[in-house]
Amino acid sequence: MLNHKGTVTLTTPRLVLRRLTMDDAQPMYDNWASDDNTSKFLSWETHKSVEDTREVLAKWIPQYENTDYYHWVIGYEGTLVGTAHFFHVSDNDEKCEIGYCMGPTWWNKGIMTEAVGEIFRFAFEDVNFYKIYAMHDIINVGSGRVMQKNHMKQEGYLHEHTKRKDGTRGDMIYFAILGKEWNNIHNKEI
Repeated sequence: MLNHKGTVTLTTPRLVLRRLTMDDAQPMYDNWASDDNTSKFLSWETHKSVEDTREVLAKWIPQYENTDYYHWVIGYEGTLVGTAHFFHVSDNDEKCEIGYCMGPTWWNKGIMTEAVGEIFRFAFEDVNFYKIYAMHDIINVGSGRVMQKNHMKQEGYLHEHTKRKDGTRGDMIYFAILGKEWNNIHNKEI
């Protein structure tokens, strides 16, 4: 049974993961939401103005009232660099999907791997998720590396599963990790 706690603040030696606020609109727009490289493989369109970002935040922020809503902004060295969130949360199956994005300035620094690792710790230890899964476009190898570095295992390959923004069809790789696998890797009691 899931023990929902909502989006609580999480910290690592380098990062602070917290709830988004309306004050985050400008840095979110500047640091990732306005960047075509960030949104290339995501479901949302690149923001054309900070007003687009404010509109999105106005939809997300009220959802923090729900204890089963998990959406963090990632702070690194005093700067907001991206977000990570759960979606398709299933209380019945005790599972969810994780998604994340980050501005290119901060790619290849281990930031997202660290953020996802701390989110997994919280999800498995505090909320009691049984399984977390994710998918990435075959050509978005950076996203796949985050999954692999967090010990997710490939469970499937989805041929031409998504239509990319450029109109081409993309293959998706499906990864997942079970709570008991995470516990074994981190030598935690089950």
